[in-house]
Amino acid sequence: MRTNLSRLLNILEKIERPLTIFGSFLLFIMMVHVVADVFSKYMFNQPITGTIEIVSNFYMVGIVFLPLAMVELQNGHVKVEVFTTAMPPRYVAAFDVFASLLTLVYVAILSWFLTMEAIKSTEIRETIQVGVDLLPMWQARWFAPAGTSVFLLVILFNLLRNIDKLRGGNGGDIGDKKEMIDEWTV
Repeated sequence: MRTNLSRLLNILEKIERPLTIFGSFLLFIMMVHVVADVFSKYMFNQPITGTIEIVSNFYMVGIVFLPLAMVELQNGHVKVEVFTTAMPPRYVAAFDVFASLLTLVYVAILSWFLTMEAIKSTEIRETIQVGVDLLPMWQARWFAPAGTSVFLLVILFNLLRNIDKLRGGNGGDIGDKKEMIDEWTV
């Protein structure tokens, strides 16, 4: 199972990485946009029209949803282990399988509805009013389904790892990405 899970992990990382890079790019562009808006507001008494609308409807959607798979791959989501720390590893694995199943169902439903909304938005070529102009926003509606779809694949991958651990395996023994993050933050 180790080689299959390792191959699957490599594929997921290749899918997830461009989304994370694009989400990081959006964060940088948002920072430049907001700084330019503040500078323009205080230096020329003329803020950039539509900054709030663009930040909240475009940048923030991508920044939140696109890196979800990366965070899950690195085991970076909040996990409360108050009761499970004293349990045997097999019980912890059972709880992890249950949690993965619940998360899988929830994110699958969320991804489905987000995709339906993105399709509707694309069909009507959704726009928002910014000052006296209309700004197309339908493209940004695809950030959420793209991010949650890859997130769903990573949850499925983690479910397979947890099932392997529950069966007495080592979850593919592919290591924990969180260790790499801890090294970066030291």
